[in-house]
Amino acid sequence: MYKYFKHSYLACFIVPAATLTVFLAPQWAFLVPVAITLLNAAGDILTPPDRSVPDYTRHWILEAMVYLYVPSVALYLFSLMWIAAPGDLFGLSAALAAALPSGLSIDLLAIKERAGLRGLLASTFAVGYVLSSNHLYAHELVHRTTDRVAMFTGRWLLAMVGDAQFSLSHVYAHHRNVGTVHDAATARRGESVYAFFVRSSIGQYREAWQIEGQRLRNRGLSLLSPRNRVLSGLAMTALLYVAWYLVAGWIGVALYSAVIVLAKFLFETVNYIEHYGVVRVPGSRVEPRHSWDCDTRMSSNALLNLSRHADHHANAHKKYWQLEAVDTPLQLNYGYISTIVVALVPFWWHRFAAPQLQRWDRQSAVPEERALAEQANQNSAHPVFMRLTSKGNSQCSNNT
Repeated sequence: MYKYFKHSYLACFIVPAATLTVFLAPQWAFLVPVAITLLNAAGDILTPPDRSVPDYTRHWILEAMVYLYVPSVALYLFSLMWIAAPGDLFGLSAALAAALPSGLSIDLLAIKERAGLRGLLASTFAVGYVLSSNHLYAHELVHRTTDRVAMFTGRWLLAMVGDAQFSLSHVYAHHRNVGTVHDAATARRGESVYAFFVRSSIGQYREAWQIEGQRLRNRGLSLLSPRNRVLSGLAMTALLYVAWYLVAGWIGVALYSAVIVLAKFLFETVNYIEHYGVVRVPGSRVEPRHSWDCDTRMSSNALLNLSRHADHHANAHKKYWQLEAVDTPLQLNYGYISTIVVALVPFWWHRFAAPQLQRWDRQSAVPEERALAEQANQNSAHPVFMRLTSKGNSQCSNNT
């Protein structure tokens, strides 16, 4: 039965444990991201790769792993709202005290008051870190474009982190344009993750507006129509902002904004490492070689096989448990979490990625892509990639 529950770490263990930490020890909540990072990194490095594709018959269990995340993460976000609100919001502390046996006393209100500002800031950091996983679960759901329940759930998970447009830009733009200059979510060679975060975030919204504009024009509707999915997504997030303001005032609004920015940044870091430096001829077929892949055990299990990204882009119709590990020259051998840490240090990241991209250029790129790769190296103006171009030109001269 383990094969059915190996993807339940986040929904059933990590998020509930993080929620208890915010309620019971908010001043120590900053250790939640630290613990998650270390445990995932250790699991990826110390355990053998997992390339298995088990034969599943009870698909409903695998579906439940996705939907169980929703109430789990909603309670987690509420834990921060409760910490931020003055007093005993909804009488939660009093209700818990009344429900517990007389020998067991937990005063949540006293815990919150002792934690003070430190607890509020630590909890905000912890919640923003974990809510980056909303994109992960929503990613699985919004690919099911004909399933209204999946789309509704996925869009609300995205709206919770201020990014409902992802259901449009990812499915209809990124998957079509990946690896080309037309894709906002493909990181350029030499581009830092910080520059990418700004460019990609703005670019994805631009793509979403273009997609919706074309769809609405085809139906004879205005861009400002209530059926505009970008506007409805923004309205969903606005409703959550109103709730935060009503509960915790402008402090709540500021904290929620911090959660959204942190969650978005962390997920854009995932986008960054998944296609960094890859080039593709516009209009050509998307193949597994156009993505970085990863077959480490913890990343596969904890991230709903998102790490098997090469197969996902080649076969976007597959559900997460059907994805396969693919042998490509672009491999994240130390797992997603470890690679994200490396990506946060541009000097370190470019030197990690450049040799693999050089190998990709030689072994996997078609002639037209080699020309694009050479141009990308020159456009990067980064010494590491400029040296690759110089080596390539020297080899061509020697061959001649």
